[in-house]
Amino acid sequence: MADNEPSAPTDRHGLEVLSLAQCLTLLRSRPLGRLAYIDAGQPSIVPVNHLVEGNGVVLRSLSGAKLDAAVVGQPVAFQLDDHDPARGTGWSVLIRGRAMLLDDPAELARLTEELESWAVDDPNDATWIRILSDEVSGRRLVRNV
Repeated sequence: MADNEPSAPTDRHGLEVLSLAQCLTLLRSRPLGRLAYIDAGQPSIVPVNHLVEGNGVVLRSLSGAKLDAAVVGQPVAFQLDDHDPARGTGWSVLIRGRAMLLDDPAELARLTEELESWAVDDPNDATWIRILSDEVSGRRLVRNV
């Protein structure tokens, strides 16, 4: 970094704090993230394909706990990360918010065209969920070598 460039803000652990724009760019960079939700009173985390929409994400679900969480507007979290063990670097982005069902036919048709799901063979068997973000945050570990 040049001497005249401002340094990125860091948190109390020395991790670079990512801006909203950086977080959204990183969320778009990988097709698979993790959805965290409460299932029968216990925390659960599952891998999901996603699309970034606004400051949140959308995903497809078959029937089950993920869908149940969306139906009741339950708090959920979505997390995506990556790392380079050889360099000792990495990043993580977290969205906290509420899950809600999507049911607009035009929107569903558009999303079905845009998202390739690894777990849903027939898009007509799935239900779409939007995570409305209350908070988007990200951190990056960069080693000075």
